[in-house]
Amino acid sequence: MVDFGYEDLKNEIKYDIKAELEAEAEAEQNIKVKEKELNDQKQYNKQINYSTMFQKQLQGQKSRNEVDADNEAEAESPVKTDNNIKVENEAESKSKASAEIVKKRF
Repeated sequence: MVDFGYEDLKNEIKYDIKAELEAEAEAEQNIKVKEKELNDQKQYNKQINYSTMFQKQLQGQKSRNEVDADNEAEAESPVKTDNNIKVENEAESKSKASAEIVKKRF
């Protein structure tokens, strides 16, 4: 008759099952670690995006404030700059020349 080593088979099956369960547990842990790393990276990227957006917003506000300050300074300044005087003189001379041309036609 055939002599079976039941104890050996039993031990071998236990060992295989135990190894398979350990492999599954390790795979689950690896997945959890990868998910955590991915989530951490997403959070880091969100923080970078928020910081960049906030910085751009501040720069936009700063430039608007500078333009407003320049406009207020121009409006409040009683002294005209040379460029402003030249532009006004050119505009006056063009309007006078246009008026003279119109008078000559009629």
